[in-house]
Amino acid sequence: MWRALVLFLLLPVWAQGDGGYLLGQILALDMARGVAQVRVAEGVQEALLPADGGGFRVGERVVLYQEGGRLYVTEPDRFPHLFLLLGLFALFALLLGRGKGFRGLLGTFLSLLVVVYFVVPRVASGGNPLLYAFLGSVGVLFLTVYLVHGVNRKTTAALLGTLLSVAFVLLLALFFTRAMGFTGLASEEALLLRQWGGVDLVSLYLAGVVVGALGALTDVTVTQAAVVQALSHANPRLGLWELYRRGMEVGYDHIGSLVNTLVLAYAAGSLPLFLLLTKDPTPLRFLLNTEPFAAELAHMVLGSLGLLLAVPLTTWVAALAFRGGRGGPPDHAHPH
Repeated sequence: MWRALVLFLLLPVWAQGDGGYLLGQILALDMARGVAQVRVAEGVQEALLPADGGGFRVGERVVLYQEGGRLYVTEPDRFPHLFLLLGLFALFALLLGRGKGFRGLLGTFLSLLVVVYFVVPRVASGGNPLLYAFLGSVGVLFLTVYLVHGVNRKTTAALLGTLLSVAFVLLLALFFTRAMGFTGLASEEALLLRQWGGVDLVSLYLAGVVVGALGALTDVTVTQAAVVQALSHANPRLGLWELYRRGMEVGYDHIGSLVNTLVLAYAAGSLPLFLLLTKDPTPLRFLLNTEPFAAELAHMVLGSLGLLLAVPLTTWVAALAFRGGRGGPPDHAHPH
């Protein structure tokens, strides 16, 4: 979902130059000749199809590329469906989340603005990816946590717990990236960036580890801070250690569910890479030792570690903030 939002935010930048791309609609297909009749702004023209036909249909809107006086059908026009999907997401967020759903959408939009218009341009111009990703992440955290949940002890405890977890993950990532000799060349995109030059690929990998953990981290930390706040409000006589202990009773359940959820979430995003394990004749021990596999596994474990550490760290910070009944009742509590 966030990728589609990034595409939307980048539209003003891309609109400055279409690079020979056009939008059109297929009117007829001639598979024997490998061409399609397409309607474009200038009228009806003939465009070459991919060698395998591409699976295009009559009436389908497509993206065309113009070069040397010829048109080529490249891909279906997916943006209408992407915007429909985004619209459904926004609608359900507003209907089910009400005020917080709206603030969540606004926080997401502002966070993507930070990434697209602050982090990406500075990294592209040669800035350190890790530095700007960390600065952008702090800005994103302030926007999302305080905007959605308000400025109070609960959100401040959640923010501090998140920052502590991110800092710990970053230190671990720095150590293990150096220890395992990562070069940052673990993907085709990284290889292309090396050809263009000007980007520190190792720092870019580290930035990806940090930013990748943020979304789930805020969810975990706000929940744990809310649990401690509710416990303190129910019994203001609870001390620091007792608040932490009782908060962690819920936290242990949270950790138990997170372990399974996180591994499946990361594994789902890496299925193409894992499928290569069944095709490559290299022994498994040595295949997993290659950077693409090792970097993906390290990313998975580091992100999961950050989420697991966020539970006790946030519980401790929240216990400090709410001990003795400080901070008042939870947001949903109403006086009788």
